[in-house]
Amino acid sequence: MPPARHAAAACALALALGPLAAAPSAQGKPKVRYHQDWAKHPSARYAAMSAEQCRAALTQRKIAFEPVQRAPGVLAPVRLMQGVGGVLYRTALPAHKRADNPHDVFDCRLALALSDFSRILRAHDIDEVLMFSAWRPPSRMWPEGRLATRHPGGLAIDPYRFIKERVGGGFAEDWIEVERDFVGRRGAPVCGESAGPTGRPRGVGKGAGSGPPADAAARELRSIVCEAVDQHIFTSILTPNYDRAHKNHLHLEVTPGVQWHLVR
Repeated sequence: MPPARHAAAACALALALGPLAAAPSAQGKPKVRYHQDWAKHPSARYAAMSAEQCRAALTQRKIAFEPVQRAPGVLAPVRLMQGVGGVLYRTALPAHKRADNPHDVFDCRLALALSDFSRILRAHDIDEVLMFSAWRPPSRMWPEGRLATRHPGGLAIDPYRFIKERVGGGFAEDWIEVERDFVGRRGAPVCGESAGPTGRPRGVGKGAGSGPPADAAARELRSIVCEAVDQHIFTSILTPNYDRAHKNHLHLEVTPGVQWHLVR
């Protein structure tokens, strides 16, 4: 990675959450944080868009997308088979199966957020992201025309592997894995001066022989997350520091109708 990219990543990792103020919450539930300029943040602007506005924004950014005819709970469902901003976001299924896979459907507003996120990933030489899902269809009893949030609304993605740009068209041998490389601790801060890897090193356990050294991978993954936090691309960012259910992936979400951010 060029020195300028290293400098930007290091700067982002060192940033605290700044003027955010914690809001009270029920015991056992995460505390959200409010920001006086929330309406100007990309996540808030995207979340407030109509389907027509969002699709027009994708077209203006020259992002190729395929409208999905039916996706209950999703305002503006699209497929991003060619990726967005130079990064392909996909499940582990082969391409011909992803074309019909519901988990590879995104709400258009999440697609806009991912196009911003892609600029961060490309600065880290990442061009492919493996995810467990984006849209998770609601139950068959879901009311017709009612919009959902989070995964049922196609507004969240749970990436677990960030693949570096492939050289010569061969198989990827260099990637960052959330479960292996985040090395966090539940309840610990994600970003800021007191944050940092706190778990066991990459050289121990599953997948120890692949990719960059433990400290480099952990620092880079934290930088990616904290750059996204600093730019307010997503409303919610959950990491392995949040709970056991997120030990192997991130949760990146755009949430309509709220004035807060959550980073755990």
